[in-house]
Formats: sequence, C-alpha cells, structure tokens
Amino acid sequence: ASDVYKRQSYRRIFRVVFVLFSLYLLRDAFFRWDGFSFYASFAEFLPSVALVTMLWTVAAGLTALLIWMPAVALQWINIRTGWKVKGDHWLLFLCIFLLLGFTAQAGKRFIWPDTHTPVFLKILLLSAIALTAVFITWVLRNSLHKTGRWMEIVQQRITPLVWLFGAWFVLSVLLVAWHMRANQPGTTAVQENLRPPAAGMKQPNIILLTFDTLTARDMSVYGYDRPTTPFISEWAKTASLFTMVQAESNFTTPTTASLMTGKRVWTHRTYHLLGSRPLGSDIESLPFLLKNNGYFNMAFVVNTAASVGALGVTGSFETAPLSTEFRINVTPRDFIDSRLYRLFGGKIRLYDWIIKEDFFMGKLVDMFSPAVFSTRVPPWKAFDAFRKALDKYPPKPFFAWIHVVPPHYPYLPPRPYMGMIDSSPGLRNFKSQENARVKIGIDKVFNKGLQPLVYTMRARYDEFIRYCDSQFKNFLGLLRERDLLKNTVIVFSSDHGESFEHNLLGHSGPHLYEQLTHIPLIIREPGQTEGRVISELVEQIDIPATILDLAGIPVPRWMEGRSLVPLMRGEKIPPRPAFSMNLETNRSRGGYPITRGTIAVWDGDYKLIYYLKKQKALLFNLREDPDELNNLFDREPETGRRLLALVKENLKKANEKITGGE
Repeated sequence: ASDVYKRQSYRRIFRVVFVLFSLYLLRDAFFRWDGFSFYASFAEFLPSVALVTMLWTVAAGLTALLIWMPAVALQWINIRTGWKVKGDHWLLFLCIFLLLGFTAQAGKRFIWPDTHTPVFLKILLLSAIALTAVFITWVLRNSLHKTGRWMEIVQQRITPLVWLFGAWFVLSVLLVAWHMRANQPGTTAVQENLRPPAAGMKQPNIILLTFDTLTARDMSVYGYDRPTTPFISEWAKTASLFTMVQAESNFTTPTTASLMTGKRVWTHRTYHLLGSRPLGSDIESLPFLLKNNGYFNMAFVVNTAASVGALGVTGSFETAPLSTEFRINVTPRDFIDSRLYRLFGGKIRLYDWIIKEDFFMGKLVDMFSPAVFSTRVPPWKAFDAFRKALDKYPPKPFFAWIHVVPPHYPYLPPRPYMGMIDSSPGLRNFKSQENARVKIGIDKVFNKGLQPLVYTMRARYDEFIRYCDSQFKNFLGLLRERDLLKNTVIVFSSDHGESFEHNLLGHSGPHLYEQLTHIPLIIREPGQTEGRVISELVEQIDIPATILDLAGIPVPRWMEGRSLVPLMRGEKIPPRPAFSMNLETNRSRGGYPITRGTIAVWDGDYKLIYYLKKQKALLFNLREDPDELNNLFDREPETGRRLLALVKENLKKANEKITGGE
C-alpha cells in the first residue's frame, strides 16, 4: 500500500503536470512573441513571460491537486473495501481521456478549421471520448504494472526539465517583483499640488465624450432610417454638426492616439491594439497642452486599449481611474481581469496573458461563464465617476475625456431597448452573439447566405445606439443640474465605426469602408442657440486642434490637425485631403518602413482605398455611390492615378521620417 501511495504522491503528479504546463507555455510564448515583437522590445516581453509563468505554475499546482485527490480517495477506498477500481485506474483513464481529447481537437482544426461546433455537439463528443477512455482503461486494467514502470521512466526523464522550469519560475518571481517595484502605476494619476487657474481666466470647461465603435452611418441624426438617436437629433439642432468626419483608422488604439496627439497613425506610429505608446505623447499631446495652460484634466476611459497609460499621457491627467472600475463583474473573466489589471495593469504589458481567448486558461474560463443579457460596461458608470470627481476636485476650468464602450460589441442594451428594433428572440445574450460571430467570421468577408443573421446583429447594434442616446440625455441632465452647460463645450464623437456591409462584420482588419471610418462629430458651445450643419471634409485629428482653439490655446506645429472653429463660425478653410489607415501588419518600432496595410484618401467627392501588399486600388464617388458599390478605378483612371499618387507621395514622406529616425 505504501508503494501505491508513493506512486500517487502529490509531488510526483505535480512534477508531470508542471512539465506539461511549462512546455505548453513555452510553445505559446514563442507564438506570442512573434506578434509582440511588432510593437515592443524583448525587454518588455520578459516581464510578461515571468508573470504568466508565476500564474500558470499556480494553475499547474491546482490542477495536480485535482488529479491527486480522486486518485488517493480511490486508493483509500480500494485498500479498505477491496474494490477493484484503483487510483491507478483513474490516472490511466485521465491520460487516455486527455490524449483522445487533444487528438480530436487537433483533427477538428486540421479538417474543419472554420466550422463552428454547437454546444450540444461538444457535449456529445466529450461523452463519447469519456466512454471510449473508460473502455480502453478497462481493457488495459491488467497491464497497470507496465504502466507503473513507464511512469517511473517518465519521472526519471523529466527531472532535468523540472529543474530547468523550476529555476525559471524562481527567476520569474524575482523579475516580476523587481519590475513591479521599478515601475510606477501607469493607469491612474492623482496630484494634489495643482496650480490654480490664472485670475480672470475665461476659458470654458471642455468635455470630450467618445462612444466606442459608433458609426455615423447608423445614427438617425445623420440620416439613418432607423430612429437610433432621437435625443441627439434634437440636441444637435443647436450645435455644430459635421457630416463628413473621417477616423484615422478602424480600431481603438491608433484612433484614440490620434485624438490625444492630433497626429496621423504613420506619425505617432501606434499601429496595433496593444501597440507601443504614441511617440512623444508625454509632451506632445492635447492634455499636456491643456494642463500647462491652467486646465484640470480628468479621464474616465472604460476601454483599456485607450487608457491614459496605454496612450502615454498619464502624467497629463490629474485623475484617471482604472478602466476596470467602470465594469460590472458578472463573469469569471471579468472578475479575474479586473484583479489582474488592478495589480499589474500599466506595469506589465501582457498582464492578462493567462486569460486571453487563445490561451488554454482563457478558453476554460469562458466555458464556465454564465449567460450575459445586458452590457457589463454601462455608460452611467463612467458618468457617475465623473460626477464624483466634480465633487472631489473643484478647480476650473476642467477638461474631461469620457470614453465609454457601448455600442461596441457585444451588442447588449438592457430592457426596454433590447428588441426595440427587432422583436425576434434571437441574439439576445452574449453567448448567442458570440456563436453567431464565430459562424459569420469576424473582420473578414463572410458568406452572403449569412446576411439575414448579420441583419439581426445590426438590429442589436442599432438598439445599443438607441440606449447610448438615452444615456447621453441623462448625462446632459447631470450637467444641467450642476449648472455647467453655460460654460462648458461638449464635443461628441467616436473612435471608429462598425461594419455590417460589404460582407464584413466588425471592425479592424484591412478594410476602410465608410461604415468603419465615417464617425460623428457634434460640438455644442456654451449658450449656443443656433445649429449649423457643416459638410466640409474633415479628419479626426482636427478634433484636438479645435479643442485647443476653443480654449484659446495656440495649435502647435507638430499637430497635423487644424482647428475647425472657422467652419463653426460660418467661415471657410482651404480644402485638403483626408487620410485613414490600418497598419497592423507592420512593425511599429525599430525604423522599419511601412510596406503593408491599407491606406484610404478622400479628396472632394472621391475616395480611394489602396491595399499596399496586393497593390490593389478601389475608387468611389461618395456623392453618387455612398455605399461604395462601384469601383471606378478603371473607368476614371485619371482621378484614380491622382489619388493613388497622393497616397504614395505621403507614404514616402512618412517612411523617410521613420527610417531617418525622426
């Protein structure tokens, strides 16, 4: 009996599990470094590997405990009752079950990589694998002495790996401890020694409110046929509404970097979702200039990809709560992520590696997530934090950037907004929408036969916008209660849009169609009683320059945007082309030139989209073809060549700065 317990000791089981877990992590680290190297250095990668090593080793210890306890319990029962099901049988069954499971998963990836597996089919398959493992265990039940010998051989052979991975674990603990001590928090900043505004200063308060993934094309204030923004439509009647504003990219990090710096993507060089901080953003940014001119800066950013730490502007904000403070934690992922972010966010780059969707632990966490029927990041959480900040930090004038997640996916407005546009029962919770997105395909062309499902998805998105409209109404009510509207500029906008057209669902990726780049911009000045509709072509980088102008602060030369205040006063500014780009497939650091990606340019009524790697160009006349259905590049070659030359000329200048080290 003592020999049996020895074979099933926790230490021996842990050694095997620890090595297997470490080998899996080693493989994943090589895979993840391939993408990480595009935007950061190996010195930044090492602390991330060290942190996930610590957490993954803890997971290995818990897994070994879950394996060991049933084995010991079965062996204890067997010794005392003579029952023929032993702990060794359990270990053999588990090995066979895991081997069959991984084989089935690998086969599925190889034969049907893009096929979605329904939940009932997964349960059926797991049951079949379990029964098969039971049968094989029964067949091999009399060969356990041979299995024991193999286990002894395995224990001997893995000893060098145990020592190697164990040494790395110890180094990881030391590296994380040193890195945490050496790095100050990068996601929140509160300074009490504030300089008061200059006496007699008449600068207005400024609120920049951005809704994540809000396309102008699905807003009724911009002519959409569904009543998605009834309140905003009324509010805009006494504001300056810009009808042709183009985002600098098609996803959050580069666009918000442009919002904070007034620079195009190829200038600030933040190409990736987890990209490096914009170049020089610690001093060349909108909040830095506002702060140095007497403004009290606050940020309430719910999306971690747009946090002040991620954008390198932490030092320019007096207060910036962690993005996790605005969440309602209802899933295991929310719970774990909020605590990891609080401990390591802003200090270690891949703080959430262990629960990423493509990591084993992340997949396991999602399996046990309950059904979610309403957004976990409601705008009112950020608005309420802003209200509390007004009570705590009275200095004026203030600049507040509030970035809320809705209507970003998942499209889960609460009642009564869910079902307001489409009363069908489908796609009313997170799991059903996630299954639909997997079936349709995210950020890539989908089968036209799936268009009806996309229509339902778009209805949920539009209902989410309707919810945002009501939340914006409540927010203005808050400002009215505090008598702030008489001296506060409200800038309403978005970071980028969302696509349900061109057989494309979602955002990011290579495409730059209007649903992805056409964003709202509505500016309401204090005491404004008359509205103005401005149809001139403008860019997202013009927003920070406009804010500076409204604050009476000169626009610096390093900002590529220009003030739109003259247009708001009924004056004219010289027309110029607008640019947008997705450069995710390029390395953002190290002086590498831009050779891949997509760049769009607008000039007058025309728009050209150029895919660099394929050297493919699409030309559209947006006045005659607003849905971008007819490619005119071959039919109007002169216009196409002119806009293509414009792209190549500006790209050449950008690359000269990049390779020249500027």
